[in-house]
Amino acid sequence: MSKQRPAPYEFADDLPLGGVEPGTNLLVAGPTMGGARRLALRLVTDGSDRGEGLLLVSTDKASSKILSECDGLCPDLGRSPLGVVDCVGKGSGRGRFADGVETVSSPGDLTGIGIEFSGLYQNIHRSGTERVRAGLYSLSTLLMYADFQTVSRFVHTVSGRIAATDGLGVFLVDPATQDEKVISTMTQLCDARVDVRAHDDGASELRVRGLRDQPQDWTAF
Repeated sequence: MSKQRPAPYEFADDLPLGGVEPGTNLLVAGPTMGGARRLALRLVTDGSDRGEGLLLVSTDKASSKILSECDGLCPDLGRSPLGVVDCVGKGSGRGRFADGVETVSSPGDLTGIGIEFSGLYQNIHRSGTERVRAGLYSLSTLLMYADFQTVSRFVHTVSGRIAATDGLGVFLVDPATQDEKVISTMTQLCDARVDVRAHDDGASELRVRGLRDQPQDWTAF
């Protein structure tokens, strides 16, 4: 008897994205203030109303701030097993999610981030949750604190773990802060790339490279 194929990870109806297969890693590339960060957060928090586990790595904001962002995007955030790796080193003010927050002293401590990420990932699975959405916000910050090769190995390890456990990975990067070689390598380490751009009127658009049945042309969201 053949094993049943796991269901794809789905997104909110107002996003022009179809479901993606478990084990997929997405690179969201675009300006942080131009809709890319909000989109990257939504791709993870959209799983909360589906009973999926959520794991966030925050490299530039304290856990309380990123959780507040996510809470605004998903009022039902507390319904799912949740973990946060706080790389800013500020462990206070974590509120009702305190039990799921682990602190690392600096975004440059990739070994520490990896250890805490693995521990929280295991905890979510031990809770009986098989499907986990994980987001790293952002690679641009990691590249300010660690060299390119070290960050590349880290992304390779994390994305490999997500792929091996049928999770969904979302990595955020701002192409304007990195050279073409860096962005090209990070794209290769993921299964697909979601480009985001913003217009002067505040509207945002996206397009997807690397996955079939997704918007290939710029599409408003």
